[in-house]
Amino acid sequence: MNSKQPSAADSPLEVADDIDDAALAAVMRHVPLGAGVLAGATVALLVLGYLLIYALVFLPRGTVG
Repeated sequence: MNSKQPSAADSPLEVADDIDDAALAAVMRHVPLGAGVLAGATVALLVLGYLLIYALVFLPRGTVG
């Protein structure tokens, strides 16, 4: 490996930021919504799984003791 070749990783300050502010604002309008939907769907699946286990395992067993 030749150490005389420059790399963009050597100085992160020299790397240009080509992100358009309008495009960034447009993306940031949708990203939090998608994260909220994903988190909500995950919680809903966990609650559904808990209720299924409760209905299929604990209720048919009846009272203990």
